[in-house]
Amino acid sequence: MHIDDIDFHDSLILNVTENTQEHYLDFLLDFPTNSEDNIFEQRILRFIDVIFYCIDEIPFFGQPTILEIINLGQVTKSWGEGRNYFEATRTKIEMQTNAGNRIIEYKDCSLLIPTN
Repeated sequence: MHIDDIDFHDSLILNVTENTQEHYLDFLLDFPTNSEDNIFEQRILRFIDVIFYCIDEIPFFGQPTILEIINLGQVTKSWGEGRNYFEATRTKIEMQTNAGNRIIEYKDCSLLIPTN
């Protein structure tokens, strides 16, 4: 999925879960499936192979609402040297919320319907 293909405006962030064994970050959202009729359904925005996640938000009462997701392009980072050298190219986004901003660098993302 390309992050620019979906409008996340007014999505409420209900929960964020990190899976360190499978290397993904899940945002459980109350996602607007029909904005005209004000219909929201739960969706999971999954970021795969995340190498950076930073929250820069004020103390906030309640769940933050996504105002906009800005695609900041590709970034390449490297670690180590010699045989231990590793390089990763990721997509970098800024998720603007009513509480502040979140920066995420990831390899791929998908919008899923929760199974529970």
